[in-house]
Order: sequence, then C-alpha cells, then structure tokens
Amino acid sequence: MDSFASFASYNDQFTDDTLLALYPVVADPTGQITESDLRHVQLAPGSYLVTYKVSALFSTPNYMQVTPYYNGQAHLETGIYFATTANGSTTSGASTFILVAPTATTFTLSYSGSATARDGQIDMTILKLRTA
Repeated sequence: MDSFASFASYNDQFTDDTLLALYPVVADPTGQITESDLRHVQLAPGSYLVTYKVSALFSTPNYMQVTPYYNGQAHLETGIYFATTANGSTTSGASTFILVAPTATTFTLSYSGSATARDGQIDMTILKLRTA
C-alpha cells in the first residue's frame, strides 16, 4: 500500500524563530507519516519525496527563511529564502527534495525572518518512496 500525506496552513502569522503549523489535509492510510502535534510530523524509517510551498505578506521590506529539520539537524540546503524590498510585498518559495530517514525521525518547518509575516500559507505533500 502506498504511503502519503498532505498538510496545509493558510491565513497564518509567521513569528521569528518558531515552528510552522501544519494542519492535516490527507492522512496517511498506512500510519508511516503521522503528526504528534500540529508542528511535528513523525516519519517511519524510509525514503520520502517532500514538496512544499510557502508564501506570506510583509508590511515593510523584510526577509523570510523557512528551514526543514529532520534526522536531528536543520537542512538549509532544502530551505526557502526570500527577501522583499518594498512595502506590502508578497514572499514565496517552493522546495522539493528526497528525505532519507535511516531511523524514525521528526520533521518540522521553522520560520525565521526580520519581522512577523501575515497571511502565511503552506502546502506540503509527503510521499514514501518504494525501494527494492
């Protein structure tokens, strides 16, 4: 049986140095991808295709950095960074990557920025890959 799940958040406020909320949209029928709470996704050992998109609004020029955390460390290489130079700017970005979890791991997305972002939106899909 295939293992998959999706998460979303909209009209959220992103505050510096916090974990982003990930509300379940489609639950994994196999139980390989679960949530311990709205900010922590639990992944069973295996390989996963992760894709996510983040957007938000800033009232003044700022920057947004969203960083995935898994396997006990932050992964800047799969994060999103976007800077604005005008008032009322929209920030956005997307990332797709393969996550290899040799053991069970916790997955989170953290936000850091020069100011609080408003009207934040996240769409994330996680697919467990079949390996021979």
